[in-house]
Amino acid sequence: MARSVSLPIEFVVTPRFEVFYALNTVSTSAPTSLDPWKERALLRLPRDFDRVAKRVAPVPMFWPLLADSLQDTPGEMTFDEVLSTVRGLPAEELQGNILSGIFHDAGTVKSLTTGKKSLRQVLTSDKLSGGELLAHFGLRPYSPTSDAANAMTRLLSDPAKFREELALVLERFWQTGFKRDWSALEPRLRAEVFHLKDLHENGSVADLTSELNLPIMVVEDAQELRSKTGSAVAFNTIDRFYVLPSAFNTRRWWAKYETRAQRFSLYFPVAREAASPNSIGEEARPAREVAHRTQSAVNAESVFRALGDTTRYAIASMLARTPTTSAELARSLRVSKPTITHHVQALRAAGLIEETPEGGSTKLSLNRDTVAGLSTAAVEHFFASTGDLALVTTRKRRSS
Repeated sequence: MARSVSLPIEFVVTPRFEVFYALNTVSTSAPTSLDPWKERALLRLPRDFDRVAKRVAPVPMFWPLLADSLQDTPGEMTFDEVLSTVRGLPAEELQGNILSGIFHDAGTVKSLTTGKKSLRQVLTSDKLSGGELLAHFGLRPYSPTSDAANAMTRLLSDPAKFREELALVLERFWQTGFKRDWSALEPRLRAEVFHLKDLHENGSVADLTSELNLPIMVVEDAQELRSKTGSAVAFNTIDRFYVLPSAFNTRRWWAKYETRAQRFSLYFPVAREAASPNSIGEEARPAREVAHRTQSAVNAESVFRALGDTTRYAIASMLARTPTTSAELARSLRVSKPTITHHVQALRAAGLIEETPEGGSTKLSLNRDTVAGLSTAAVEHFFASTGDLALVTTRKRRSS
């Protein structure tokens, strides 16, 4: 019997794929479940954004393809790291990664990058396979004046300039609103990680992939993963198996990258609540005058203790973005209502919860004044020359 191999599964939260998938959403003309978010996103983009973006992604399908250009990078990245990686990627490597994603044939890619064949010769050849995929990329039927053909011509003739144009589009999209969207979504996605880890710890890999509806099948007896397309991947050839909570991967894309000879990293962005970006408010919360708070009003020790628990920190992050009921928190975090009640009571005791009656229920939100007054309270608490030290209380608890 073959020895069982444990898959190196990691759960990470990163905009690495999300920014590309979001760009796919704003550029598509087809209706999607994210249309409310899309409408707001389009309103804040510069007027010439679509024209500039089409120079690197002439059709929406190019955006997930461009996400795959960052193959030799770690799983969890900040947007700044994504951007610096794009700009630091060797132009020829970027060129090869993009062309490989389109043609899936090393010989074709080499003939294009070496100039042995022109783009026209390749795309009009009867021997070229993958006609349906090429149609999705806007490359078939071939037209030398199409946006897709022009983008490919620029990629082949000047990959360094194409790389810089891609980086500029990503940076512009981030700075004109997606940065704020990601700040709102990230706490929710990190809360989702807690649930995914519980699923993994309390079940098999097959249970996890089934629960998440991943586009693969786990075959325990054969110790391999199988997908509808492509060859099977043996467990012992997988370097990393990343699961990434996603807000924008409504198409259930996933990626397999070869890290070295016959070794692979797999990425599965999982959108369990596909409409979550729709709830992001367009307008930032109005600034409020924060009243001066003394140490007696904000107890720094209580606040730090309350937020020191990872679940309570996740709850606070969610409540800072969107007022939510306890029942909604329980569903979002996949924990029981008694557990949520326990954590909410701890946050309430520290002065971190505001409660607003609404339609027969109570909406919870994070108390902005408490958070704003925490800095002053902490300074007074730690640097006070009088008063009992928290260490004394700790020692008493230990001795008891």
